[in-house]
Amino acid sequence: MKKIIIFITLIVLLSACSQASIQEPTFEDLKNHVHIVKSATDKGLFVNHTTYQYKENVKLRTKQGDKIEPSDIQAGSLIEYEDTGVVLESYPSQGTIKSVTLYDDQFSRKIEKGIAHFLTEDAINATIGYKLVALQNDLLIIEFTDYDDTEKAYTATIDLETFEYEVTPL
Repeated sequence: MKKIIIFITLIVLLSACSQASIQEPTFEDLKNHVHIVKSATDKGLFVNHTTYQYKENVKLRTKQGDKIEPSDIQAGSLIEYEDTGVVLESYPSQGTIKSVTLYDDQFSRKIEKGIAHFLTEDAINATIGYKLVALQNDLLIIEFTDYDDTEKAYTATIDLETFEYEVTPL
């Protein structure tokens, strides 16, 4: 009888776990927590105004906790990161990354695709410091600054369905 009760309990627990779905973040969650990757290699990434190299034992994971490789992080990726706290005062700044969390849910990937397309097609391209600003239907608005003159700021409105975009100065 004990074995049957334990077996039934395990089945109930397993079915509850398999039915639990991962909650996708809202746009406000993303806006308040993520950083947009400008570029990435197997040795590090460029995010905000800083070039980061990966620390020797860097922790690379998805938001769900799955391990990833540096190649999973690309231009346009939405990430959270922790650096070592030491940033060299060069321009751009240089630092070291201890951990990266990649947002890889369906909603985040949709936004990432639009940003990645913009980053590869943008004629200005000498821009940095990308931030999520707003999402209205399928129109994503991001803000960024000029690499050479950080006083010059722009917005880009990106259609997440067609990938068409428009850049305007602020």
